[in-house]
Amino acid sequence: MQPGLTIRTEIDGTPHPREAVLAWELDRARAALRLLKQRLGDDRTRELLTPDTTAADTALAGWARASAGRRRTAVTELTATGIDADTFLTWWQTRLQAGDRAALLAANPEHYLADSTGEQVEIIETIGTGPARFFLRFHHDLPGDDTFPVRIGGTGTLADGTEVLHVLHEFADTPDGLRIRLTVQFPEAAPDLLPTGHQWHFACEFTNWLQAAHAA
Repeated sequence: MQPGLTIRTEIDGTPHPREAVLAWELDRARAALRLLKQRLGDDRTRELLTPDTTAADTALAGWARASAGRRRTAVTELTATGIDADTFLTWWQTRLQAGDRAALLAANPEHYLADSTGEQVEIIETIGTGPARFFLRFHHDLPGDDTFPVRIGGTGTLADGTEVLHVLHEFADTPDGLRIRLTVQFPEAAPDLLPTGHQWHFACEFTNWLQAAHAA
């Protein structure tokens, strides 16, 4: 049996652990992906991903029909220090209103398109195992848990109007920062990968948005 692999990295005589090389790789991967998305643009992205989004339309619509309005819920919760709810929400909602594709797409490697220039946001992102296209309309001032004073809901539909997901983003200040509770609902008949995958999706995108808002 071969011995375990070890790798030692030195740059100009300074040793660097594997974690440092991986951090460099992640930074450069993000830069490469950002460049490709910018060069492709919205129209080419839609065209390239049409086979995937067409298949997703069929699957999501089927799960919605089979569920007859019943939904399954998944929740991700974040806490952050050094930034309050108003600061984050001002930054985030300004990015949406401005149609800032760079900020919206950078939050998650599986954000392929985010066109927020109309009354609803056209989104192509991974749901389950591949890209799906849906249209998200936000709803504000919703009733709910008073421990989260700001509640922003959303309904996601396919191009034909079929409802395939619901989200609820809730925000509250803490003594040194904020709390965020992110809820997604998919049709009950959808496989487990949709809600569990989106919990990690939420964690990734909102962590990156929090960092961007803090740095702004």
